Amino acid sequence: MTKEQQAVRDRNVAAVEAMYESERVRDLTAWTSLWHPEGRQTFPFAQAATVEGIEQLTETTRHKFESRPPYAIHVVTEPFEDPARVLARLRLETPQGQLLAVIWCVFHLDKAGLIVEVEEMLDTASATPIPG
Repeated sequence: MTKEQQAVRDRNVAAVEAMYESERVRDLTAWTSLWHPEGRQTFPFAQAATVEGIEQLTETTRHKFESRPPYAIHVVTEPFEDPARVLARLRLETPQGQLLAVIWCVFHLDKAGLIVEVEEMLDTASATPIPG
């Protein structure tokens, strides 16, 4: 990997981490600034509706910030070989430490480091329980 590719990779990991920090503190302005105007969130495993465009992304996130009680976000980021993609593995917990969900997302970023797409690949809070 070249120094330029590594720099892009590092910048993109930092953007993903910044997005989750803005969620932690519920800073919608900072959150929105990280997105491409035509960005989208997709949910391939859950067949949930795609959220597309900065206006819809912002309104959906505003509603989430206003309606959900506080929760902790623990994130581990793992860059792919392709510097434009980053895996984020999340653990969401109540302030008392109770597990709310485990979520895995693949981020796609453009050449400027803006988020073009977040594919939510796993969300244990919305997944059908595995029969025991």
